[in-house]
Amino acid sequence: MDSPRHLLLSLIILLPCTVGLADRAASHFTEPFPPLAVSLSAKRARLGDFVGIALGFRKLTADIAWVQTLVYYGTYEEGVDSEELENGGGSYPLFLAYCQRVSQIDPNFKYVYYYGGSVLGWNLNRLDEAEAFIKEGILMHPKEWKLQQFLAGLAFQKKHNINSLIIFLEGFVEDKECPNLLRSILANLYKKQKRYQEAIRVWTIVYSTQDPSYLTRAISQIQEMAPMAHSNPHK
Repeated sequence: MDSPRHLLLSLIILLPCTVGLADRAASHFTEPFPPLAVSLSAKRARLGDFVGIALGFRKLTADIAWVQTLVYYGTYEEGVDSEELENGGGSYPLFLAYCQRVSQIDPNFKYVYYYGGSVLGWNLNRLDEAEAFIKEGILMHPKEWKLQQFLAGLAFQKKHNINSLIIFLEGFVEDKECPNLLRSILANLYKKQKRYQEAIRVWTIVYSTQDPSYLTRAISQIQEMAPMAHSNPHK
């Protein structure tokens, strides 16, 4: 059996090698997240964000920030027409700041760029903010080609090119990562054009996701348009 002295000498010999390997590994390691100062630079940053990041729970902190974003956008604003709210309207002046808070805590939370860009561009009609936020996502994820497509879709919105916008949305509707928000926009466009069968098909996809935020609306829209689809099928 090795004596304590022999073990101590072995540790002393191995220590420089271990430190050298650690330094070499560190020199080749790229921090996947932005510096703390950047992560806390969003207008809606909170003390809890600092605590979560400092304790090493960055992704959990981003999840909490995301839930708070949805709560903010899901809270009806006073004085806004109920039909406008039903279609995702309202003002929500801090919505971009909430989304940027999430993305700055965890830039790999790609969904926030799609959802945030969709809300800003198609629901709140703040196209400049939508474009700027999606460009932030492209800067962080230059190979995320769908974000490039979102920019194209916003261009159709700016030009009021509804037919091109419909074609753009149709390319996303069956994608598993497509936000139900985009599907509802497409379904509403179909409904305005009296393409009821196609609108019902999209709402059926929404219903199949079992998203609690859209279940009631999907059912009501399908029930409302079913008689119209039967009497006025789109050719």
